[in-house]
Amino acid sequence: MLVTSLLFGAVASVSATDIDFTYNVNHDPAKVYGFDKKETYDVAIKIDDPAYIGAKVTGITVAFPVSDGNFTDATAWLASELKLESRKNAPDLGSVSASVDDELLTATFTTPVEIPAAGIWVGYSFNITGLDKTYEYDWPDNPVACVESENNLEKGLWIHTSRSRLKWTDVGTSLGAVSTMIVHLATDFGPHDVAIGVPAESYMVKGETYNVPFTLINHGTEPLEDLTFSYSIGGFKSTGSLHLDTPLKGLGNSTTVNLPLGPVDECGEYALSVTLETSNGEANGDPMRTGTGNMNVWPLIPVTRPLVEEYTGLNCGYCPVGYVAMEYMSENLGDMFVGLAFHCQSYESGKMETVSEYDFPSYVTGYPASGINRAGYIYPGDLPFRWDSFAAQIVPASVDVDLRWDDTVSGRMIATSKVAFVKDVENADYRLGFAIVADNVFNASWGQKNYYAGEAEGVGVDSPLWDVFLDGGSTVKGLTFNDVVAYMPEVDGIANSVPTTIKAGEVMTYEYPVNAADMVNLRGQQFLNPEAKLKAVAILFDGKTGLSVNCNKSAHIDYAAGVSDLTDDAPGIVSTVYHNLQGVRVDNPVSGLYLKTVTLSDGTVRTSKVLL
Repeated sequence: MLVTSLLFGAVASVSATDIDFTYNVNHDPAKVYGFDKKETYDVAIKIDDPAYIGAKVTGITVAFPVSDGNFTDATAWLASELKLESRKNAPDLGSVSASVDDELLTATFTTPVEIPAAGIWVGYSFNITGLDKTYEYDWPDNPVACVESENNLEKGLWIHTSRSRLKWTDVGTSLGAVSTMIVHLATDFGPHDVAIGVPAESYMVKGETYNVPFTLINHGTEPLEDLTFSYSIGGFKSTGSLHLDTPLKGLGNSTTVNLPLGPVDECGEYALSVTLETSNGEANGDPMRTGTGNMNVWPLIPVTRPLVEEYTGLNCGYCPVGYVAMEYMSENLGDMFVGLAFHCQSYESGKMETVSEYDFPSYVTGYPASGINRAGYIYPGDLPFRWDSFAAQIVPASVDVDLRWDDTVSGRMIATSKVAFVKDVENADYRLGFAIVADNVFNASWGQKNYYAGEAEGVGVDSPLWDVFLDGGSTVKGLTFNDVVAYMPEVDGIANSVPTTIKAGEVMTYEYPVNAADMVNLRGQQFLNPEAKLKAVAILFDGKTGLSVNCNKSAHIDYAAGVSDLTDDAPGIVSTVYHNLQGVRVDNPVSGLYLKTVTLSDGTVRTSKVLL
């Protein structure tokens, strides 16, 4: 684990053609990590950004929280790959002795090494010989300086040690941290040189000028404000310009910008090339001024909405963590958030269970549980932090859905989905799923068990909603529940709901009727309050994997508007009687199929088949 922060200074560039590369881009104060053992440490990062190909590594500086007398054999090294020989680190591009002064390890390579197209590993090594427990910051027990990060984790902190990590290990990804290492680079960049980073795959809409994201790296000494560029997409060629409202500082600072490209009139996959021609009106001589990739021209670019599913229950004392996470995401993500809350664990009738836990779309071993796109278990408190990575994925189809009352007398509603794919598909294997989801659900008699009463803080996101549970009792009443699955009999989707031959851009419509009388809990009881709001969720599933490809939710409709016995002037329920399929009355029905007969005060009788 990371422990107490330490303050170490950052190192500035030393000349116009030198650049300091680091994954600690914000120069945050370091934290420390280690294994509390006397052993040899090898620590490395990888530099594979195309903008730095051809630059030469001249040295490193890194925070080194180890006092004199507790280490030996400090070195810095370069390697084309991380490998071991006789269980020891074996760098193949050079190694030099390092010096340590005022908790900073520095080294200069006698012969600078050029960064190749495949990238380079830069590292340092040392041997811990003493563990002095008197230090306030718990070092040298934890001798690796790092900072928490969400970016570049897969190449920002790799560690091998002689006792605790016998193989090279990607510690950064599991720890959520990167090294504080600063790598000194010598370059031939001019004062106005700017490099461009082009993604391997880019996307734009057919027939439209489209803003496409690219990365700018200012290698010059002057802030970048204006640039011109040229580009080609297949045989289509054009030029453009861009002004940065916030100038980009030089010496390796980077930013993402949207460059307007197109229009391209035919769908397809094309070779893309973009060249930054000038920087602040001066010729751009950066060796990486041109970037290449692939451009996908589609009839549409779908909005990606991850499907968030929560498994919860009133009798689950740890389930408030999911309640808070779902409410937090709904508030902060708006119409981008699509959530389904499957309730169980109430142990009593009259609650919100509409899908048996044996029929849940994901296997649940305990509560609370959750997942995104049915791609595996995610702790509910982590949902808001994992959502972005799912939302960033490019999906093959758009999904839209609306919900309307078709017949308010009979209580019939219709959910209508519209799906369009970006490419032609033969032998497609997709299916649609639908759920009717209720918001603003409450009942004064319901109580949420709460194991967080009296705790100092909640789990997961920092939300004012936690005060309800932290300051509440062991059971919290008066909660309003949202995203409640009120009706979803086909949790894995509907067979043959999507054709096997799909034409790009063609909108496929599917109507899904639902009777309000069928929105009952597992005991066959209507549980929604008149103030409840209903929405439809439409999900496009991959038929082979069962994963959610994309989804969407409709606008709300009023529950009471389509259920006449809930309106103020409507007749009320006089009696509810159950019969088995043989017509025999059952006063205390258990699991199975029954005929439910509801008699209203105006003499109206409604009969429906229900599964308890």
